[in-house]
Amino acid sequence: MYKDFLKPVSEELQDFAKSCNSFSLGASIKFQEDILEENANKDKIALIGVTESRSKQNDLIEDVDFSLIRTQLYELQLGNWTIDLYDFGDINYDDNKKETEKVFREVINGLVSDGYVVIILGGTPSLGYQQYRAYDGIIDKLYYLTVDSKLRLDKDQDQTTDENYLTKVISHEPFNLLDYTNIGYQTYFVAQEQLDLINQLNFETIRLGQIADNVKEVESYSRDVNAALINLSSLQGSDFSSSKNMTPNGFSSREICALTKYLGFSNKVSSIYVCDYIENYKKLDHLLISQMIWYFIEGKNHRPEIKSFDDAQYFDKIYVPTEGYNYIFYRNAETNQWWIEVDYTVDDKSKKEIISCSEKDYEQALKGEVPNRWWKYFKKFY
Repeated sequence: MYKDFLKPVSEELQDFAKSCNSFSLGASIKFQEDILEENANKDKIALIGVTESRSKQNDLIEDVDFSLIRTQLYELQLGNWTIDLYDFGDINYDDNKKETEKVFREVINGLVSDGYVVIILGGTPSLGYQQYRAYDGIIDKLYYLTVDSKLRLDKDQDQTTDENYLTKVISHEPFNLLDYTNIGYQTYFVAQEQLDLINQLNFETIRLGQIADNVKEVESYSRDVNAALINLSSLQGSDFSSSKNMTPNGFSSREICALTKYLGFSNKVSSIYVCDYIENYKKLDHLLISQMIWYFIEGKNHRPEIKSFDDAQYFDKIYVPTEGYNYIFYRNAETNQWWIEVDYTVDDKSKKEIISCSEKDYEQALKGEVPNRWWKYFKKFY
């Protein structure tokens, strides 16, 4: 049973949570002992930690501790929230890396299968591959998103590393990956061959500068995501220093909080892995991670309701005829979110999907251009 692999939050931290004021997260958050009381059909969010990281050189274990992050999180004030919050403590790790990977995968699979949206705090980015594999048997066609300054596409080998886990996601069976997006890559860290490969696979890579110009663009990319990974090294060093791989450029504290909120808006995302953390005992770093978690929970609590695209009360259906194709867009008049209809053929059967897009795609169609999101999705089947 996956719950057996979880070490509960310490009694000291639980007592601290209970001592926080009545409007705080600490006063409302539940711990492992409350699992049996849970209504399986109710929305619920689970926080867990992975307290081991691995050195790049010799793969030795380096312990990380999330107690100070939890302290900051418990003291934050509740929003207008209805979703139940749980802190199930930390995954017990093993000296054997493969055993730790197996346990991590089983815990995520169990929590997602039980209906939890899982927030994972961790050290080793390589566990992103196990996060992806945790969906085997749950979702046949997965949309995975990473927030990273690099594309982790190093040479495949037996060991999963921080630099090759994306290679394994793409190239290892079972092939469940329908779509993939990386947000925030920095050009000088990414080889052109890597960008070419992602483009050939009809996946998306969004430069840091594109998001810095308009962080709202993240929303259309995150809307259909099932699982997401945020590498803390994607933050600029002046705003966050508790990472092994700090860089001068990266997302600001405001941008990363906006990004996590947009991920929370997704009705499909069921796990988010915040990784590459090391303990530097810096309060501002602990507070930033706790605020990222807060914004994700805020997004989850205020995500738009799922409505039928045929409901004219909520959606404008917009036809854009062009010389080559007649595009059909849907716009949620309340949220200003956009979708586009894609027709394709699989096994001689005509199919139709309505996929997320942005207003930019609509503007492209108006100019007679092929909308980028439509073209990327359409090519997956030909």
